[in-house]
Amino acid sequence: MITGFWGYISAAVAIGITLVILGMAIAVLIALFNGTINLKYLLAEPADPAAQQAAQVAGGNPQPPEIPKASLSRFQFLIFTFVIAGVYLVLCLEAGTLVQIPDNVVLLLGVSGGTYAASKGIKAATDTPPAN
Repeated sequence: MITGFWGYISAAVAIGITLVILGMAIAVLIALFNGTINLKYLLAEPADPAAQQAAQVAGGNPQPPEIPKASLSRFQFLIFTFVIAGVYLVLCLEAGTLVQIPDNVVLLLGVSGGTYAASKGIKAATDTPPAN
């Protein structure tokens, strides 16, 4: 139950923030359905067109397009993020207030993000030609 001046102010701010978040979510969903946002490589690394062209030039034979490979680090980062966010949301709704996130959960999310960042670094290093 909302009581007092500050109670009404906090309720108005909460409603405003909720409307902004819902507006952004609706904008993203509209962009997804229009095709503006492409989720083709959400869980896969895109094929390297430069390597494919180099193989065609060197061998003279047209190569079939390279199929993108699934990325375990992207999948892990996506699943861990959604699982932790979902569990946190359920715990907050059950408690009726914000709950404290245990340090182990934050560490697990950091390891997952670090794995994804390391895989991106390794991919960038292998794609960069060596300097002479």
